[in-house]
Amino acid sequence: MIRYNIGTVTVDESFIIVNVNEGYSEHVVNSEGKNFLDNVLEEDHRLLTEMADSISDKGPASLCFRYKETDGKFSWVIALCNKVITEDRYNIQMSIQDISDLEEKIIDNSLDYGTGLLDKKTILEYARDKCRHQADVFNLCILDIDNFKYINDTKGHSFGDEVLKEVSSIIRNVIGEHGKAGRIGGDEIMLVIDGAPDNAALRTYLKPLRETIENLHRDPKGYPLITASIGSARYPTDVAEYDTLFDLADRMLYRAKNRGKNRYVMYNPDIHGKIIDGLFAEENKVVQDAAPVDKTKLVMDAVEEFFGDNETTVAEQLAKIIATYELDYVFVFYEDLSKSLAGYKKLECTQAAQQNGVHRIVEVSTDISFVRDREFDEFFNANGVFVVDSPENQLRDNLRASRYFATNEIKHAFVYKMKDVPNGGYVFFYKTNELSRKFSQPDVTDFTYLGKMIEIALKSR
Repeated sequence: MIRYNIGTVTVDESFIIVNVNEGYSEHVVNSEGKNFLDNVLEEDHRLLTEMADSISDKGPASLCFRYKETDGKFSWVIALCNKVITEDRYNIQMSIQDISDLEEKIIDNSLDYGTGLLDKKTILEYARDKCRHQADVFNLCILDIDNFKYINDTKGHSFGDEVLKEVSSIIRNVIGEHGKAGRIGGDEIMLVIDGAPDNAALRTYLKPLRETIENLHRDPKGYPLITASIGSARYPTDVAEYDTLFDLADRMLYRAKNRGKNRYVMYNPDIHGKIIDGLFAEENKVVQDAAPVDKTKLVMDAVEEFFGDNETTVAEQLAKIIATYELDYVFVFYEDLSKSLAGYKKLECTQAAQQNGVHRIVEVSTDISFVRDREFDEFFNANGVFVVDSPENQLRDNLRASRYFATNEIKHAFVYKMKDVPNGGYVFFYKTNELSRKFSQPDVTDFTYLGKMIEIALKSR
């Protein structure tokens, strides 16, 4: 017999049990234990304690984790938690329900049995209804677990099922009472997050989501086994109609996937193009109007922007680099070119724009597969840098690289080889202007620093 209502337990801030009700004593293998965590799967201890610390005293919150019942097996449970403050300390009261076997006995027919989140029909109707009847701001986000088919194929479907439940638990814990989430596909989850009127506010949800998922499981080399990509759009700031809102969030998810996965992309009209008459204008897909800045300031600011609280995207940094150093193209990509991150081109501008130092930057793609050739790899120095000032001479023994440089009329190039990102990658800057001067040594030094910072940022995100 499946027992869904496990019971109620009260713990102090160190998870020492203060009080239990009769139902809890009947359903838990160690109901007399002093430490509540003794009945929680060890893998979930850190997640549970971190989320418990964030519970507000102004209302209940839901936590999801694996808990041991009287048969000695661990079951997925959801706990409705209230923080009770007494003098200079607080207790947490948890009402616990089992959600591990929802397919055998559904608690609520609006739930998805594989995750404990809302099912597809319910979450889609919920989002549509908010667009029809609500003027308040909310964010529609679509989250997709990266390489989920590969996870199932290599680790087994039972592992994949556990990953789905773990990710769903993280989502539930992070958004709490500030929204709802539901499963809309195999490994695709929709989040409706209330409030968060700008991207800075939305980032306070998406950043811990991405980081917590990334830290679920790691391989022996320390690389994450489980990551997620997220795309988002905002109602009614971006669009005020459900179908276009969903389509826009889905397009941002596609961008997150196409830029290397394990990231979130929040719609920004200045970067991604405007919505015109309810349609996403692909031809208007401008990164930004980038003005050159002081080179030293750019390098110094990059440290704060990449590693401070701003969470500047690689795309934003590339736009500044291409404008400041008068480059024609910049690319950042992984050695697996199917996961290429970003490429940008500086467009010809109006005379007025050029006088004001403003450059139009647009997204582009290219085939740089020659970088994987052994002959090209030998060019890099100990710092992972290859500077090309005379492609006709330097690349004469590498047919594919030489052809690429000639076809694209590249006169000067800087290539940085990233070794610490999963599977390797490259940062590629170049000029095509016949009259352009070769890169100065200070510029090469700057590019080396910037390349290393991009590498560290990609590894940590």
